[in-house]
Amino acid sequence: MFLAPTAETNPRGSFYVTSLEIVFLQLGYAVTDTTQISVSFTPPLGDPGIIPGDISVKTVLLREPQVSVAGLVSASGILGAEEFSGFLGRVGGVATFCVDARECALAFSMSTDIALIGPASLLFNGAGVSYRAGHIVSLIAELDTIVPLGEAAGEVNGLLGVAGVRLSGRAWGVDLALMKAGKARSEPSSVLPFLAATYRFVP
Repeated sequence: MFLAPTAETNPRGSFYVTSLEIVFLQLGYAVTDTTQISVSFTPPLGDPGIIPGDISVKTVLLREPQVSVAGLVSASGILGAEEFSGFLGRVGGVATFCVDARECALAFSMSTDIALIGPASLLFNGAGVSYRAGHIVSLIAELDTIVPLGEAAGEVNGLLGVAGVRLSGRAWGVDLALMKAGKARSEPSSVLPFLAATYRFVP
């Protein structure tokens, strides 16, 4: 999907580079047909050179014609900040369902991910649908939430909706979408544009 994961991986030996909103970069490599590693980061931000980053490993646990299930293990954090510099672990899973097993023109994905911060742990959920409307055109809608799992997490919560179109070929992809965010007891954000571009090498 746009931001939430799916249960699919690229073929063994494939790698990709994705630019989200120009400044956020993601690099990925498929170690096998069922295991994929990705690293996400931004260039240094501000005068101290703060670098937000994430490293994730996704492994497909079940792959059938109409359903795939994958496990996720990740570490997200910040480097270069004076207050905090380090990484926190995350663990989760994702399932993708195809209505038509032959072409999978219509697919649904649901994911959940827990940030392991002790009593301040957070639950990240994502749900999305994609419909292949043409040879290179897909329509995608996605809903993501952040839910605190304890009082120590305070007011950390959120809801994000994204809808748009994906233009893609074997080695490239471009996402054009609109997104809107909200938070409990707060005014929702304005509708914002979303842009992502991907180059993919498949051996």
